[in-house]
Amino acid sequence: MDLIERYLAAVGRQLPAKQAADIEAELRDVLLSRQEEQEERLGRRLNRSEIEALLIEFGHPLTVAGRYRSTQHLIGPEVFPFWWAAVKAMLSIVAGVYLVLIIVGVLTDQTPAQFNRSVPSVWYVAIYLFGLITLIAIGIERFGKTRVLQRWKPANLPPARARRRSRFELGAEIGADVVFIAWWSGWIHFAGLVPYPGFLHFELGPVWATWHWPILGYYVVEMVANVVAISRPGWVWANAAILTARYLAGIVILSQVMRADHWVMASSPTMPPHALAILQTNLDLGMRAGIGLTIAGMALRIALEWWRLRRVTRAPSA
Repeated sequence: MDLIERYLAAVGRQLPAKQAADIEAELRDVLLSRQEEQEERLGRRLNRSEIEALLIEFGHPLTVAGRYRSTQHLIGPEVFPFWWAAVKAMLSIVAGVYLVLIIVGVLTDQTPAQFNRSVPSVWYVAIYLFGLITLIAIGIERFGKTRVLQRWKPANLPPARARRRSRFELGAEIGADVVFIAWWSGWIHFAGLVPYPGFLHFELGPVWATWHWPILGYYVVEMVANVVAISRPGWVWANAAILTARYLAGIVILSQVMRADHWVMASSPTMPPHALAILQTNLDLGMRAGIGLTIAGMALRIALEWWRLRRVTRAPSA
């Protein structure tokens, strides 16, 4: 009886105070009945080891107490698929961001120690986001808001023949956006990213300062658009419209930037003026060509997006 009472007390400590006494009494009757059945079959009283075996067979106190809780799981079968999809999307974004950061670190000749000081640990970030997603899923499960996750329309599913960019591809693009926004805003610096002789100095032309905020806004919108593309792949037309809008905005911005005379200014205290002028002319030609190709690429990307979308959403012929 001592072992049974200790067992019942262990179960009771895991139960709500208002229900503990009634449940302990119910379990006591069940255990004593099982004990009596075994004693009748053996024709003697059970010894201590046999009572221990009976209690082990009945179940661990935490398991038994769990059967009486209203909540049997933190994340149920309705929420689990959404939680798992969010975790995979998060891991793809984190992998893409850190891939871009590692590439930048290699290009700027950062040592592992310098990289670790300037960038949070990938394990810390991944575990933090994993915990955040899990807490949100638990909250949805705990407060019975699972119906929110079930609000969907078959019409929002992506076309069967649509070619989707992978989560990793989108994550890498988001990572590039994050790094560019941080650099453009002055939060991080990339000394030595472009190697050149020590007697030369390069700086961005005034036109970039004029268009600083529109360019920053463009990349913020691009980052948000990629997040939407990951989280809502079924929004085919909306994603295409967002892509078109941001590329049109990019074309307008670059068209205005292209009207400038200089985009990168070269200077040198030792280089002859005529040689410096030739270098500046070549820089201007290269930048003008690069900006022009970028504008053409954006226009081509818009055309390809709508051609592909029209092709995959068109009803197949007989």
